[in-house]
Amino acid sequence: NTIDTLMLFSNFGKLYKIVVDNIPNGTNISKGVPISTLVNLENGEKIIAANSLYRSSHAKYVIFATSQGVFKKTNLSEYMTGRNSKTGVKALKLKEGDTVATITFLNEEDIILITRKGISIRFETSNIAPIGKIAIGVIGIKLNENDEVIKALPVHKETDAVAVFTSSGVGKKTSLSEFPVQGRGGKGTFVYKPTADTGELVGAEMLSNEDNILL
Repeated sequence: NTIDTLMLFSNFGKLYKIVVDNIPNGTNISKGVPISTLVNLENGEKIIAANSLYRSSHAKYVIFATSQGVFKKTNLSEYMTGRNSKTGVKALKLKEGDTVATITFLNEEDIILITRKGISIRFETSNIAPIGKIAIGVIGIKLNENDEVIKALPVHKETDAVAVFTSSGVGKKTSLSEFPVQGRGGKGTFVYKPTADTGELVGAEMLSNEDNILL
């Protein structure tokens, strides 16, 4: 809706808020406009998640997962106050050298973290207390050397499957029954073992058999 406020979250842990009406109209074949013309991004900063404040959404929390395995759960309502800002405000505190890998929204569902080297961990979020938007967060997964988190997937339906995709275009779908619930902060288990031919994981999605996906 044109009177909605759009929240844009960046890999630097910043939140930008703009009125949807400020985004120029386009057609299904037009190129659109660079996000950098709508908000003032820093060098190397990119938008990795967006959410509308006034759409009907049942999500209560916003979940941040950083490249270094930090997990943060914050009440979505904390980001609904304050003025719209093209210059951005801090959405969470990051350790030096860390960046936001993925952002998602949920209530009390389990979460699955996926790493570039094919490691996954599933843990409960209902027993993790939400913290303020400036806090750092807690350890979600202990990473092996040279590994990093690429995705956080909420478990909405036990009948879904986890699909992972590699840099060379290989895809694999695995039943949720193969993802046991573990304690937060563990080392996880393999969901995929990358090779020199397949490449490392670059993406993951939660899928049902009726879904179509875009690679």
